[in-house]
Amino acid sequence: METEGAIQDMSKAAKHSADRALQAYDALAAAESYPAAKAAWEDFLIHWRRGLNRCDALGSRSDAHYVRSINRVKTDAAVTYLWAARNADEHGLASVATVQEAAISIGGFGGYEPGVRTGESGEVIYTFTPTTDDPPPFLAFLPEHLRLEPIVERARIIPVPPGYDYEVGEVFPAVALARHGLEFLTREVTNLGDP
Repeated sequence: METEGAIQDMSKAAKHSADRALQAYDALAAAESYPAAKAAWEDFLIHWRRGLNRCDALGSRSDAHYVRSINRVKTDAAVTYLWAARNADEHGLASVATVQEAAISIGGFGGYEPGVRTGESGEVIYTFTPTTDDPPPFLAFLPEHLRLEPIVERARIIPVPPGYDYEVGEVFPAVALARHGLEFLTREVTNLGDP
């Protein structure tokens, strides 16, 4: 049957898009510079959205899968941000990711109790005492990477989702957000055959 073949082709295409999104995610996670991270981020957004569009194309608008996919996009702040980021990126409306400058972190990962004392000749001495037996690195170099920005979309602003703002010592927010989006897409592709 011709329709069945088209459905199988679209299912393969959705899986292919998910695989390409995974490759882009891996490139984003491994990026060591802003240009590399930006290129991987853009690739991820393209393949992620294409995968969701292909999943939705497999069902009619009255199909339960289609409704579930669209509703989940709208109810998950992180996925809504990715959806809007792809729109903004595709149409060149706004920059959704800017450069997060390289930095040196001193005690920024936590695990140290800061203190101040006065030395013998009156100088101020800052101390950092470990609070655990295995504290995180005290001094760390943070390479430049992507910084997620709020998305202005017509009359509304889509904020960076809670938990994906830049925090020193965390996995880069764009990488964490892409991982969340990839997990969402993987579930959608996996559930293609489910009613």
